[in-house]
Amino acid sequence: MRKRGQPTTVRQHVLLDLRTKILQGRYPAGTRLRQEEIARQLDVSTTPVREAFRDLLSEGLISLDARRGAVVRGLTLDDVQEIYQMRMRLEPLLAARTFDRVTEDDLAHAEACHRKMCGKVSAQSWAGLNEEFHAALTGNTTSGRLGSLVYNLAHAASPYVVLSLFADPDIRDMNNRDHAELLALYQSRDRDGVVATTERHLAQTLRLIEQEAQLKTAPSPADDSELLSAAP
Repeated sequence: MRKRGQPTTVRQHVLLDLRTKILQGRYPAGTRLRQEEIARQLDVSTTPVREAFRDLLSEGLISLDARRGAVVRGLTLDDVQEIYQMRMRLEPLLAARTFDRVTEDDLAHAEACHRKMCGKVSAQSWAGLNEEFHAALTGNTTSGRLGSLVYNLAHAASPYVVLSLFADPDIRDMNNRDHAELLALYQSRDRDGVVATTERHLAQTLRLIEQEAQLKTAPSPADDSELLSAAP
């Protein structure tokens, strides 16, 4: 079964390339993204670029201006607070509703993600694994209104998670410890513990992002060696 977030189409490869460059500051806030130029750089047609723009718009990473076209957005504190306040209400509810549907395979998948997240991976890779980890613990439920809302909110939070990891690599360790606790609660079949820990984990993540991440300024461009050196 294909893992969520793993590129399998030209559109997804283009999306991953653009998202990574935005999050690493290679396309700073205010940068105009031109379809034809990006298509030429990536050796693709303009169709997957246009489709990737729609995805980036839904993630809040770009805006569409009538005169300038696609423009990279700045990330804001108000935005991250709104996202996490909604997540703190909805994700514990989803965890409670899907608890009995989480299988041993789902737990094994989440545990595999957790092991990778505890290793030396870039901030962008960690954020992708973070989405995958939490999706596995809700049985990869994206159908229905609640599952769809939670999935979209988690995806919208990813840029802020990446920025927080750039700002303070210790945030990674704190989140990894929370994830280990969540796994243990699922394995011991403690529904109430899962619900309470999910809400606490999200609240703590928001506090850490508020304290550490420079949300209104994109991080300096970093190559893979710099990202790896920031890993625990």
